[in-house]
Amino acid sequence: MARNLTREWQDWIKLNIDRGCDKNGIFRILIDEGFGFDTIANHMDYQPTMDLADIANPLKTGPSNPSPDSAPEDSVKLETSKLYLPNACKLDTNLAEIYLLPEFLNLDECAKIAASIKSSLRPSEISAAAPGQTAFRTSRTCDLGTLDDPFLQEIDGRICKMLGIDASYSEVLQGQHYATTQEFKPHTDYFEVHEYSQYAAQQGQRTYTFFIYLNAVAEGGETEFPQLGITLRPQPGLAVIWNNLHPDGSPNPATLHCAHPIVRGEKAVITKWFRARGKGQMFTKEANEFIPNLTRVGFRKSRLAPDLFADIQSFYQAHRSGASPEHVEGGFIYARDGQPASSLVELSDPLKAAIHSALAPQLSAWSHQQLVPTYVYGIRDYHHGAVLKPHRDRLHTHIVSAIINVAQDTLEDWPLVIEDNYYRRHEILLQPGELVFYEGARLLHGRPIPLNGNHYANIFVHFMPGK
Repeated sequence: MARNLTREWQDWIKLNIDRGCDKNGIFRILIDEGFGFDTIANHMDYQPTMDLADIANPLKTGPSNPSPDSAPEDSVKLETSKLYLPNACKLDTNLAEIYLLPEFLNLDECAKIAASIKSSLRPSEISAAAPGQTAFRTSRTCDLGTLDDPFLQEIDGRICKMLGIDASYSEVLQGQHYATTQEFKPHTDYFEVHEYSQYAAQQGQRTYTFFIYLNAVAEGGETEFPQLGITLRPQPGLAVIWNNLHPDGSPNPATLHCAHPIVRGEKAVITKWFRARGKGQMFTKEANEFIPNLTRVGFRKSRLAPDLFADIQSFYQAHRSGASPEHVEGGFIYARDGQPASSLVELSDPLKAAIHSALAPQLSAWSHQQLVPTYVYGIRDYHHGAVLKPHRDRLHTHIVSAIINVAQDTLEDWPLVIEDNYYRRHEILLQPGELVFYEGARLLHGRPIPLNGNHYANIFVHFMPGK
């Protein structure tokens, strides 16, 4: 007995016709799935142009006949537990895995990327174009990843770091520009079975899409996910991230989306697609990167109370001559000339307690956590040529930290280089008496430039959230 075309199958037919897929092939699949010839022909308003016996069904892979959403045998079941996106919110839907991440790019970054896109545009393409489908996608594209631009390479790297997926599992970064009336009709990012051998034989199926708006649009230009009931207006720097697959690794038709026509203004976006195969391990984040971020950026400069700073300076001057050479396990501190890289002035217990007591309320207010003191390091005195290798602090005890600049005698600035919660790189300069609050266990930080000067003295102070 012939089957009835359910709403799911009707949506599948519309999706593949809209994508420009061969109607003969669609007809063949439906026949093999048990639907009647007249039922299919009436719904599609189409008659096959050749004998169905001569039309290959690309979904037939063996004795069994998989459903239209079946994935190739090498599909990957993504370990979504290895995904943590600080500052992002997961949208409330069981139909797809989708996140919004505001301000992933700042306004200056957006403007700079948009200018690069406009400098090298070509007509946008679709993977399965068919006659009469030229208006399906009318934007223009720039292959940003092929431009020899360190700034764009940095943005590309930040996207990979945010997802925590090795760059070898990704495609070249692309930019798209939409002028007035231009659009991209409903489509999915994954490859259909009949496209797989041409587009996915080497790198496999598309997994995550990382999509970023670069400007606001006067009118139009929304991104709509019709099956999810979600419509998004362009906001500069907003990243939209979604998994194109079901948990079992098969393509997820609910990720169907479209770019509405531009009514007034223009739109610029960047897109990076990730794949199922690459070199080595797919997910790259360390355990520390799964610590929930407590602040939006992850660090803030401040200044120590003058009286406490005076006490620290007096102690340092009185005890500096008795500093002992320091050895730090793991080789985090070294000097390229082979000389001792640092020495340590031990602090008295009363001074340690005073530092913790002074900073605890400030860092608690900043991090929105009730903090428990864990450790006050002595005064570390870096010597000429010293390098502090970029690292993350101890996973369980150094969650929220501070660095106090005690004294310095340098010929050049010696910045603390730190990645924020958006994986953006910063160089922080501290003068004596200044300090920086930072999420020490989460954020990569260090002083990779050799110290040019006689010495640089600072104190590390660590806390963890209380229970």
